[in-house]
Amino acid sequence: MSYTMERWYSATGQRFSMRKYGGAPEEADMEALAQTAKMLSGDDVRLVMGEDARVFKPIFLGGGKVKGTPCFAALIYTGDDLLRCGYIGESFILECTALGLGTCWLGGSYKKGVATAHIKVNKDERMAAVIAFGKPGESYVGRPRKTLAALTGLSQEALIELPEWQQLALSCARLAPSAVNGQPWEFRVEGESISVVRTGANFGFGRLDQGIAMLHVELGAAHGGMSGSWAVKEDAATFSPLS
Repeated sequence: MSYTMERWYSATGQRFSMRKYGGAPEEADMEALAQTAKMLSGDDVRLVMGEDARVFKPIFLGGGKVKGTPCFAALIYTGDDLLRCGYIGESFILECTALGLGTCWLGGSYKKGVATAHIKVNKDERMAAVIAFGKPGESYVGRPRKTLAALTGLSQEALIELPEWQQLALSCARLAPSAVNGQPWEFRVEGESISVVRTGANFGFGRLDQGIAMLHVELGAAHGGMSGSWAVKEDAATFSPLS
């Protein structure tokens, strides 16, 4: 697992939201991703792959359109575990990135009816989002991000004084994607812990976005040699090192 964590950590600096693709992945990559989806899925959240380019047709005028790939992965969940949806979905995205593929989170600008024609969704389940993926059709384009000072409330001097693993965790979390790049969170450093605190609904995707940021915190910490566990209470998810 440590190899996988490091592999995904390296991918965080390469991942970006891509709308244009150069076709579906090669068969070997599709097989590898199917295994990844199976590994990531559990009782409450499952990741299911499908192929139908009609999923990406805009549902409203002016909507952004994914072009060049029929491939998608749908996040299906029960209950209200959107944090885990974000965590698992971003894990899949980073594995795609590590394979040299492009990806894009899609929360509302896709045709759910087309997706569910390929994927069975039980009565007690809901679809949180889909992920488009395929061969890259665009070059890397960085997205603006808030500074760590703005996200933590800490001065540059205070940030530099943090243990290396905390600096790495925060820097990696800063790169986490979110709906419309809203970054609906703040990071609180209290002793050895780091909390991802949700600060807004972000068009209904705030909890999913928070789960994405949680994965990034964990990957940065692991890169710094620190493993830990999560405790969730209301709007705050707190990562604490294992003793």
